[in-house]
Amino acid sequence: MRVGLTCLALLLVSGCGVLLPRPSAGPRPAPTPRPTGVRPGAQSSPRPSPRSVPQAQPRHISCAHVKCVALTFDDGPGNYTSHVLDVLAKHHARATFFLVGEMIHKDDGPVLRRMAADGHELGNHTWDHRDLTSLSDAALKHEIVRTERLVKEVTGVRMHALRPPYGSTDRRVAGEAKRLGLGQVLWAVDTLDWRDRVPKLVVQRSTAAKPGQIVLMHDIHKTTVEALPRLLNVFDKKGFTYVTVSELFGDLKPGKRYSDR
Repeated sequence: MRVGLTCLALLLVSGCGVLLPRPSAGPRPAPTPRPTGVRPGAQSSPRPSPRSVPQAQPRHISCAHVKCVALTFDDGPGNYTSHVLDVLAKHHARATFFLVGEMIHKDDGPVLRRMAADGHELGNHTWDHRDLTSLSDAALKHEIVRTERLVKEVTGVRMHALRPPYGSTDRRVAGEAKRLGLGQVLWAVDTLDWRDRVPKLVVQRSTAAKPGQIVLMHDIHKTTVEALPRLLNVFDKKGFTYVTVSELFGDLKPGKRYSDR
């Protein structure tokens, strides 16, 4: 008790405690910022009602013979996701959306079901975007399974792809992904749209992708959404076909890492 009173006194004298930042890992040096104006109650809101989702017809695309690019969007759903789907539809483009569980608001059910109906792939980006390598075994599993269950409940879709936040993975993460039947999907082209909120840079960096590569973007940033029509126009002129990660690689092998073909 005397030790506890002494510690309390020290805190009162100093004015406040200091929270040490969580270390980052992988190619991204800082956590993905949450969008401004995030809809309140994302974690505590009632879950969207499950429905039967009409599935898009599977396509048979040989990326060995056509120029494929896999556009991927992280950290949603967000305020701009519906508009992203509209733009992709105009270009007959399919993409992969890596969803963060705590970002799924009670009104997002129709958006997620539209993703599946439009032929996009839904991927797991954990519950709250934590560095999986820093977690205990139980917390690691919980981060993935909690999002997996929610997306399945809302859409009926069983996800097959996991994107570890920050691209941070190790033997334990790979092992858990394997046990849960999820391939680890990283990227070959990082647009850094979370850091540089400049549409022109997003266009330049994304369209530098070569056939068979995965491009990383975020559908929660307005500047990325503004860049999307322009970068799709560039890819169209280059003759690219837009594919999901599973279309690019075929069936994803659980636990294996993927970044380009």
